[in-house]
Amino acid sequence: MRYCVIDFETTGLDPKIDEIVEFAAVRVEDGEIGLHIAQLCQPSGPIPPGATRVHGITDRMVRFAHPFSEYLSTFLDFIGQDTLVGHNLPFDFGFLQAACARAGCSFAPKKLCTLQMARRLYPQLPSRRLSAVAAHLGVKSCGYHRALGDAMATAGILLKMLA
Repeated sequence: MRYCVIDFETTGLDPKIDEIVEFAAVRVEDGEIGLHIAQLCQPSGPIPPGATRVHGITDRMVRFAHPFSEYLSTFLDFIGQDTLVGHNLPFDFGFLQAACARAGCSFAPKKLCTLQMARRLYPQLPSRRLSAVAAHLGVKSCGYHRALGDAMATAGILLKMLA
């Protein structure tokens, strides 16, 4: 089975009004982490300071990037028919659904949330945040709250959970 792990960094928490400022997708197949894509995206307005405090992405960093809408078809093509995976997937999928709706397309993949899996598999953990689950499973991260780092950590968690 093939999986595509996704993660977004955004300007806020509401997919109806907030925007994606960074995306990543990581393919997992045959027990291996494979190809990935990642890209900064320019929102229509300034990135709120509170969002920058979370992910570290500044207006200057996205100044020459395109809006997520211009990357949407490439992103969906990369996912293809893979099962979509994310840690707290409803958050990221909400943004993806909103982007698809604005573009007039639909996307209804099979989905798997590693946060929901962690709640069932590791009830003893005081937190099921990505960093806590990764530490519990011995998954290294190249940095949290950046799309590629979070997607890679989630892919590592997924592999441990499926093993």
